Amino acid sequence: MNEKSTGAFLRKSGAFLVLGAIILFLLIPLWCSFTASETQHEQEFQTLTQNIQFPNPSPNQEIGVTESIMNNDPKNAISIHYPVLGLDQIDRIIKEKINDILSDYQNNLPDDTHRPAEFSSSLWVDYSSYIAGDQIASIVFTVEKNDSTMAHPDVYILTMTFDLESQALLSLSDILEGEYLLAISDYVREYFMQTEPYAPLTDTELFSIGSAPVQGNFLNFTLNDTALTVYFQKYQIFPGYFGIVSVSIPYENLKGYLKIDTDATLLHVASASAMVPPQQNQPVQGTPIDPNRPVVALTFDDGPHPKVTPKILDILKQNKAKATFFVVGNRVDSYASALQREYAEGHEIGNHTYSHPRLIKLNTNDVLDQANRTDQRIANLTSYTPKLLRPPYGEINDVMRENIQKPFVLWSIDTQDWQTQNKNAIVKQVMGKVKDGDIILMHDIYPSTAEACAQLIPALSAQGYQFVTVSELLAQKQITPVAGRAYRLAK
Repeated sequence: MNEKSTGAFLRKSGAFLVLGAIILFLLIPLWCSFTASETQHEQEFQTLTQNIQFPNPSPNQEIGVTESIMNNDPKNAISIHYPVLGLDQIDRIIKEKINDILSDYQNNLPDDTHRPAEFSSSLWVDYSSYIAGDQIASIVFTVEKNDSTMAHPDVYILTMTFDLESQALLSLSDILEGEYLLAISDYVREYFMQTEPYAPLTDTELFSIGSAPVQGNFLNFTLNDTALTVYFQKYQIFPGYFGIVSVSIPYENLKGYLKIDTDATLLHVASASAMVPPQQNQPVQGTPIDPNRPVVALTFDDGPHPKVTPKILDILKQNKAKATFFVVGNRVDSYASALQREYAEGHEIGNHTYSHPRLIKLNTNDVLDQANRTDQRIANLTSYTPKLLRPPYGEINDVMRENIQKPFVLWSIDTQDWQTQNKNAIVKQVMGKVKDGDIILMHDIYPSTAEACAQLIPALSAQGYQFVTVSELLAQKQITPVAGRAYRLAK
């Protein structure tokens, strides 16, 4: 290379270096801004996850703690369970939907003037919740309405899927793109055509119309770690005796259609950190029972509750009193620490079914499921399996007697605390009737009940009463409880 060429080369190289420096000078702020934006977004999302409430991990309840609306009226039995996620906008949307379901039920009841004396009705709502990726949560509600004039209950499902970051309610079109309806329809049809007992009914007009690739057929869906699940209402694609059916479509079968990331695990890390470990310690032993003094068994249904139950436990501890807590199975994972404290402080844990339905309306398999699932959830957290069961609404039939291998515990004094929610009324209901051997019914989900206990327990103690568990009461009265038999005592 001659001198002239060398000079030209150096001049060009210098120009490129200057140009590169200018470009780098311009890009560095952009890159820094992008990196800062990404870091800020990650920090904001980490803060968001700290606000989200996770239950102790359990099957089909991955996000949200359980809130309940329940009563103790077999003539108009209401048992509603729904998740609270800890995100204001999402929680407001969920509560509005629950209020709509309850209002619709109440508005369709016959008024008093047209209601037969023997008329009874019920509303039961339970839920499952799932997480997909790092910011999608899905909830599926099962709703059952029933009354004594209906041949069969009205059962349907309702789903809601949320973006946890924007707190927006999502539709399928927010999650999928392209010809996704055709892909879902093809998968659903092929699945049922190859699956018994559905296959023989896939050549019907009902199935063809109900599974067609149109938006209205796939309004109900959830997302979890591995799949998109679509739900079909009763009578949508098969005869009513099949009930609600669903199909889970693995994400690998939806490649090319998904608009969301289903592989991230940020929320699952947060969920795992919230897990309450199983309790290993033995419970505190109660004080000896004086056979010359009267005894009563305080019982609390429908908990645990994150605020009311601890207050009642404080009052019991201050008064060296023992009680029996009949817990609802779908609540124990949400409030595991309250359940474990009940057990650790020597109180008795009883089974009050998984979701508080009217057991007398269920078939054998569902009755067993309600009892067994509750036993399992309690045992997972306390290493204790309940020996007693209190049936919701105090209703017992032969199916329950023959299949639930536990004694049934009813009550001799009903405080009506669920109805009055008034401290003075609760205290009056007990003090005017109490006698040796009573089983007193209360509910540890109402603040007024805790307030009443603060007055009631010292007052009864001053009269010489000892506070024992139901099992201790039965033993004190020399009663050996038998599975399938009901006990209410006193009288």
